[in-house]
Amino acid sequence: LTSMPTYDDVVVLPAYNALTVPPEFEDRNGHMNIAHYLTVASWGVEHAMQAAGVAPDWHETEKLGFFTAEHHIVYLREVHVGSEVSVRVRYVGRSARALHLQAFLLDDTNRAVAYVLEVMTVHIDFRTRRTTVWPDGLGATFDGLVAEHDALPWPAPLSGSLALR
Repeated sequence: LTSMPTYDDVVVLPAYNALTVPPEFEDRNGHMNIAHYLTVASWGVEHAMQAAGVAPDWHETEKLGFFTAEHHIVYLREVHVGSEVSVRVRYVGRSARALHLQAFLLDDTNRAVAYVLEVMTVHIDFRTRRTTVWPDGLGATFDGLVAEHDALPWPAPLSGSLALR
């Protein structure tokens, strides 16, 4: 991994899936259970994709969607019940059928980056259950987001284990 961005670096990205960590998310170690880190971050990715133009009912109306093909996870800090958290998404790259992005789970209460989920997602045609090219308009939106995020003053902390093909 490259060096991690700071909270102040990441907080400039739009917030998705902001919530207060509820008591039922706590595990026996006294912090948020690992499953909930992934759940909160993955729902943040879902909300970011909706903001980019993927309708919530896209799978029903267009018979299109996206699947996670690979992901890499880094836990950086404990998150506790009662903490305010948010997910910020950085678009890293795109191919004709795939999208590479990162979701940062921020502990807004303690102003810290708590977790990074690096994701490779593929565009799926549900009629065939196979990958397909992104629609032109959505592909152009992703290209714009990748360019915008490439211009951020901090490098994406990539694992090196995921790559567009």
